[in-house]
Amino acid sequence: MAGIDKTYITSYEVYDKIRNWARDKIIQLKNGQEIKLIDLVYYPDITLEDWKEQEANYKKEHPDWQFDVILWNTPIYVDVWLIKNCPFEEIQDRLKEQYGGGWSKQAFTEHNNEDMYEQIKNGTSIYDTYQRNGLGKKAKVLFKTIRGSWIRDKKLLWWITIESPHGFWYNKDTNSWHQEEELIPITSNVCNFNGTLTKKNIVNLIKKWDLPKDVVLRFEASYDRYIMHEFNVIVK
Repeated sequence: MAGIDKTYITSYEVYDKIRNWARDKIIQLKNGQEIKLIDLVYYPDITLEDWKEQEANYKKEHPDWQFDVILWNTPIYVDVWLIKNCPFEEIQDRLKEQYGGGWSKQAFTEHNNEDMYEQIKNGTSIYDTYQRNGLGKKAKVLFKTIRGSWIRDKKLLWWITIESPHGFWYNKDTNSWHQEEELIPITSNVCNFNGTLTKKNIVNLIKKWDLPKDVVLRFEASYDRYIMHEFNVIVK
């Protein structure tokens, strides 16, 4: 996550009240995963003495700069929950700044002109209205070879990416692909698989991944850093 996703706090009292509020808060995601908000706090056990010591050391090197401490670095699925549930003005002002809502005239996201903050707040944003249109078990696939021939070797490393449409990300914990609008944690834009894959295995994967029609996946089989076999799979 980029630096713009970080929230900085300049007062220990403010840090303390938000940290204590976060201790028992659990974010329930659409796929059943649970996020403990306190786990995102950078310094959940920081004391006033710790704060004063850090501030004194910082001021020695930067006497004219404002001292602050990172509270958390939050992804979109947490920001959406905070917009709807966090009672603190300091957090809401930060989110308005980032998502272009309320008094903010500038934001760091492409959604500034759409006033995304207000849409999330009132439940009309793309994150609230998005509907997955996966084919599931009805999916059929078309294989298109790009190079090499089919290889069955337990030492192969497979690199699987979604070539089209863009915007799909992989969650390795649940072995699933998602788009940003679904508000599901993502690991990478690549799925890695070690061992042998057959066409039947791949068809079963496609059905499990519940991908929409016309999605194109790239499969690359590498051995000792060399691409041995490469092909596309088109979901039909």
